[in-house]
Amino acid sequence: MSATSAAAYEKADFVAPKDKALVVFIQNLRDDEAMTYTIVDRDLTCFAEVGGREAEVAKMAPGFYTFYVTGYKTQRVDMQLVAGRTYFIRIFSYERSVMRSSDVAPVQRGTESYMQVKAWLQGARVTQASDDPCHGKPLNKKQARRMTKQVMSADIDWEAGDEIYHARYSLLRVDGFTADEIDWF
Repeated sequence: MSATSAAAYEKADFVAPKDKALVVFIQNLRDDEAMTYTIVDRDLTCFAEVGGREAEVAKMAPGFYTFYVTGYKTQRVDMQLVAGRTYFIRIFSYERSVMRSSDVAPVQRGTESYMQVKAWLQGARVTQASDDPCHGKPLNKKQARRMTKQVMSADIDWEAGDEIYHARYSLLRVDGFTADEIDWF
C-alpha cells in the first residue's frame, strides 16, 4: 500500500471499524523530518517506526496496552482502547539548551492537543502499521539490549511519577474520537 497525503477530505483513513480501535502516531515537525521514532511493546517487539512527517495508523483490538516511544528519549504511554474509536499520539522533538529532546503528546479530550489534531495531520503521509517493515518483528540483540535499558528508564520515570504525570502519558477510553467527531476534520 502506498502512502497518501492526509487532508481534511481524507477522514476515512482515520475512522475506526466498529470492532477495532485505531491508534494514529503522528510525527509532523519539519525540524524532525530526518528523525525516526521507534514504537515497541512490552515484549520489545517493534510495533512501528514513524518519521518524516508521517501519520501511521494501526488497527488494534480493544483493551489495555503499554507502548514505549523512543527517539532522543524513551517515553511510556498507557492506552485503554475501545472499539469504534480513534486515538492520536503526537511524537515530536524540541530544542533544549545544548541538544534536542523528544516527547510524546497523547491527544486527550478536553486538552489543547484535541483541537490541534487536524493541523498536525496536514501534510503528513498516511501509512499503515501493518505495512511497516518492522511491525511485529523482535529487535536484534544490540537493539534489544539498548531498548531494554531505555524501557527500564521509562518505567522508572513512570513509577516515580505522580497522578498528573500518569495522566499526561495515558489515553483513556473517552479520549478516542468517534466516527462523528472525525467528521470535523
